[in-house]
Amino acid sequence: MTTRIPTPPPSPTIPRLVLCADGGGSKVCVVIRSSDGIEVKGIAGPCNIQSVGHQTASQSLLLATYRALSQLSNIYIPSDLYIPSLPLLPSEGGPSTYQKLPNLNVSVFQYAWLGLAGVNCESDARGFMPFATGALALTQDKMKLSNDVNLLAAPALDIPGIEHVVTVVAGTGTIGRTIRVSPAPKFSDQTQTQISSSSKLLLEDIGIARGWGYLLCDEGSAFWLGRLAIRSVLALADRHASSSIYSSPSPPLLAFHRDILEYFGTTDPADLITLASLSNSIFDGLDIGEATAKRNAKIAGAARVVLKWAFPDENPVRNGLPTPPGSTDGEGEDSSDVDMDMESEAEVELEMTSGLGIDEKSQKEAMKIVSKSIQPLIELTLECLGDMSVVKVDKTILVLGGGLMMSKGYKSLLLDGLAKTEEKVKFKRVLKVDDSAVEGARALGKIEIGY
Repeated sequence: MTTRIPTPPPSPTIPRLVLCADGGGSKVCVVIRSSDGIEVKGIAGPCNIQSVGHQTASQSLLLATYRALSQLSNIYIPSDLYIPSLPLLPSEGGPSTYQKLPNLNVSVFQYAWLGLAGVNCESDARGFMPFATGALALTQDKMKLSNDVNLLAAPALDIPGIEHVVTVVAGTGTIGRTIRVSPAPKFSDQTQTQISSSSKLLLEDIGIARGWGYLLCDEGSAFWLGRLAIRSVLALADRHASSSIYSSPSPPLLAFHRDILEYFGTTDPADLITLASLSNSIFDGLDIGEATAKRNAKIAGAARVVLKWAFPDENPVRNGLPTPPGSTDGEGEDSSDVDMDMESEAEVELEMTSGLGIDEKSQKEAMKIVSKSIQPLIELTLECLGDMSVVKVDKTILVLGGGLMMSKGYKSLLLDGLAKTEEKVKFKRVLKVDDSAVEGARALGKIEIGY
């Protein structure tokens, strides 16, 4: 553990900092923005306060914050700020055995906006607020705590004539929000003294659709696509194991199925069951929250395989989809996969076949999965509009976020599906946000520090 070299006391013109965090079931991204336009980013592990708990979520938040702060030059931070040595990697026992990070020892930020998965109501925010304010050395009036989907509404603050924003996220999970937008006040010293920080970020939740977690919803998410892909493999394995009750030959293992098995590092479909049930050895040493987050991220990562086959003309979707386990703190390229035990006495042997038409069949299977997944997402979006008596589509923008929305094909299926509904929904504008934390930090910076 090291301390930063002391710097001279801050002058009255030292750049001010705001922080925005986008925390989900796979990772948290922290963006720090200064009053002179400098941006730095730090990434760490899962930060869904429901699935991993308050303590683990606050530690992920701290790790990402320290990683971002360590990139700033000394002129931006107090001389007495203590930053632990980085990177902080997990020990052999897994994330449970991280050395606990200390809270920030001095106040650094003028304001922080934390958009975290699992913050679904006021009681959720109240429960996590002490952990968040303690970690970042802030008072409650200097922090906004919301669901991560709310960050998507940030760009609307700069768009005239918008009354509402419908935000839809399809990442590890799915959620929709309806947000009323009020014009943001321009920064000035006068407004700085007359308007409290909490009132200046004028985005008001007025509607919510789902976000109940993977056990109760998340249809249309990357986890859902991965789950359906696993089911496709297992259903084929069942068919081969039941060949004696069929007169027709068993269908072949498609290239799509082989890619799914390869992604999970196995040739045995039964290993997919042990993964889903958390009984695989890769979860040894993890508590239930960490194991669940790791399992869900791994399953969600299989959505890349589904999209590759469903939309072969697209570039592979990399950014935004969950980081597969193996990069447990969320930092670095997500190229490592879990190599599950491939030895099994009950291994189901499936015939590897190739030939004319195999790719078309694989694409058809992937598109069947995508079609099953997109309809619930259309329904979720419609729920955010209510009966359309309050939320007028011609004064509403749709903002899409999450890894799946990086796929043009998947996004087009959603928009085409909305246009074909009975309501023939077509929003005034449709925006895709690639980096919610950056957008949130920039909106917050304009309001809080004038940049």
